[in-house]
Amino acid sequence: MTSAPLIHHVALLVADLDKAVARWSAATGYTFSEVARYRTDRYCDRSKPAPHHHDARISFSKEGPPYIELMEFHGSGTHGPDQGEGFHHLGFMDCPSPEGKMIELASLGIFDDGMALGDDDRILLWFTSRQDLNGMRLEFVSSDPQPIIRDDGSEPYRDARGCPVLWPPDEQ
Repeated sequence: MTSAPLIHHVALLVADLDKAVARWSAATGYTFSEVARYRTDRYCDRSKPAPHHHDARISFSKEGPPYIELMEFHGSGTHGPDQGEGFHHLGFMDCPSPEGKMIELASLGIFDDGMALGDDDRILLWFTSRQDLNGMRLEFVSSDPQPIIRDDGSEPYRDARGCPVLWPPDEQ
């Protein structure tokens, strides 16, 4: 019997990331990472099922787990302003088979509401539909390197596996 995965992060959607980082830092005492971007041309969601550009600005708390992820409104669909500010998802990292998890949850009547695909069409991350879980989404992130860059477009920090991370190596 396998144990349930732990919640890695709680994600909130915000109108202005820089203001949200300052406000959440002041309110919680938490330290937030430099702003980064989850940038891909292979994002799909209900607003646009064909792979399209996605460029979400993000920041994570250093304190956790669970960490706090702040994400700025972007485009339409899963990250658009029509979603409103506030709770967006609970995140689970290093999912060994996002495709398998999607099939498992679909058998329970819990379907997808967005995903990022790798160049080989493997799922890098995917969101459940918030309508299927009491207005909340779950996010399952594969262990594959994610398309994260620094806010200015430069290369991100890397962890020991070579995966992009939001903290400098001496702070990981």
